[in-house]
Amino acid sequence: MATINNEVQKPDDATLIIKRVLNATPELAFQAWTSPEHIRQWMRPEPGMVVPLASMDLRVGGKFRIQMKMPDGEFFTAVGVFKEVKAPERLVYTWDWEKDGSGAEFGEVEGKPSLVTVEFVKRGKQTEMVLTHSRFVTVESRDSHARGWGRILESFASFVEKE
Repeated sequence: MATINNEVQKPDDATLIIKRVLNATPELAFQAWTSPEHIRQWMRPEPGMVVPLASMDLRVGGKFRIQMKMPDGEFFTAVGVFKEVKAPERLVYTWDWEKDGSGAEFGEVEGKPSLVTVEFVKRGKQTEMVLTHSRFVTVESRDSHARGWGRILESFASFVEKE
């Protein structure tokens, strides 16, 4: 049910590709994907999760931090560095997790960075979004991220399609 509109591919043990067609322009999708106030509304890898803090320094070499909190109070905080920023078509950034993640500032990371590439391709009045997450250390991590990204893209599509 959760990924019915997502096309998921796992070309190898370290790579995940999820494609989704959005009823939105690339400009709107890119803006929603990179705006901290919007991220707080759609970033939902698990049911009931909220995003207390999100920060984006949207430039090559800039950092981002997305703090996600489970209903039980556990934090999952993703951090990374932008490697490529080409609005509204493409973003490339590292993805890692903070060890604690509960603080308001950047914390110590696990040190197992993977790489996320997000592309927004205009298809008439729609946009094909292609999320490629690569360099996973384990198959389990790839598959866990596949579930989380699947839920996130469902929430993201709902968000941009009502904007």
